[in-house]
Amino acid sequence: MTMTFTGTLTHADSKKHIEHRFTVPNAATQLSIKLDHAPDWATGADYANQVSLSLFDPDGARGTRHNNRDQSIRLTRWHATPGYLPGELQAGEWVVVIDTHRIMPPDPLEYTITVDISTDSADVGEQHTYMPGTTASRGPGWYRGDLHGHTLHSDGRWDVPEYVAFAKERGLDFVTLTDHNTVSGLAQLDSLRDDDLLTMGGEELTTYYGHALALGTRQWQEWRTANGRTMLDLARAIMEKGLLFVIAHPRSVGDPACTGCRWEFDDMMPGNAPAVEIWNGVWDDYNEDGLQLYYQWLNAGHRLVATSGTDIHGRPSGEVSGAAVDVVYAEDLTEAAIIDGIQRGHLYLSSGPTLNLTAAQGDIIAMMGDTLPNKQDTEITLTWASTHTDDTARFIVDGRVQDTIATDDAGNNVWLVPAGDASWVLAEVRGADGRMRAVTNPIFFA
Repeated sequence: MTMTFTGTLTHADSKKHIEHRFTVPNAATQLSIKLDHAPDWATGADYANQVSLSLFDPDGARGTRHNNRDQSIRLTRWHATPGYLPGELQAGEWVVVIDTHRIMPPDPLEYTITVDISTDSADVGEQHTYMPGTTASRGPGWYRGDLHGHTLHSDGRWDVPEYVAFAKERGLDFVTLTDHNTVSGLAQLDSLRDDDLLTMGGEELTTYYGHALALGTRQWQEWRTANGRTMLDLARAIMEKGLLFVIAHPRSVGDPACTGCRWEFDDMMPGNAPAVEIWNGVWDDYNEDGLQLYYQWLNAGHRLVATSGTDIHGRPSGEVSGAAVDVVYAEDLTEAAIIDGIQRGHLYLSSGPTLNLTAAQGDIIAMMGDTLPNKQDTEITLTWASTHTDDTARFIVDGRVQDTIATDDAGNNVWLVPAGDASWVLAEVRGADGRMRAVTNPIFFA
């Protein structure tokens, strides 16, 4: 049984969801879908056209393979193309959607979607189920990990086992998989969890006007802002499930170079977002711009948590230098404890140095993310290790540099914040070239 859909799209059809509905009969054993389109590049265009397929069965989402050249889908009960979920091929109405992230002028884009449905029992295939691994308890402590990465289940260049192996090579304690608009790689990810590495679930909501992370999920999360559904709605729904919502790389380069990568939701600046990724990949001018936006949001009264992520898509040719890890204080090495530590702001971001920022008011001691009264003087202590001889530590009060000191391999410094003089403080460590090497989360004052 074969069905064909054809159509023409122009630049005016960018950032839409073009639906094509078809009916799957009873006893279907295999579903194959192929998208052909041309041209890849419009005449004189600087960037290629970018479209992806999303698939929905009568009960909900079956996946997306965002920004991957292979836009073909094969589903059976036990097997699926990366980006999509295996499972029963329910009888009823299905929808295959062309997500038009970028259609460049001036040429129209001609496309054909071919849907093949088989009822041959030989097409079912053999059962394969991923069994989750376990990570032994380690108790309270500081844990290093990555909150943002991709595999070939979306637009990455490596499969899940390679992604996990590289995280272990880096000596991480935890790693999160956040493929674009899909959770299809998470079952295999969790099967590779062991005492050396905690695996954590996630999805990058890759919308047309900004990207965000839903951390802690194993279920597909709605990412489309359409039909009256706003990003505020999506964020609220994610947080109501107990997941962590993080605005990703808010000042990244945007369209058309990176479709939707720059945060452009006017009602989410930062809206109800509890966290923002201020360090994406290697530190650059876009991260610097994002950091200053973060400081503005803090000064506006938002108690936002700062996170980082490599946003890695494949094995790099050399060392991952200049990219940060999230160093989280958690009650244990579990997904729930790590996310709880992040939500509390008990973390710093570092490409090498070890930092600890604490605040004392008499016998009351606070750490990063905590809040103290603003009615008495406060001693702020920064300790550091593994810095370079030409690094400098900067003490930031309400977004302004209050003091800069040279660091050596290990040391500490104490600053006094008079009562009523600050809403928040944090510390940065920068290299001789001014690039960030580590930054703490803030300590707040009520």
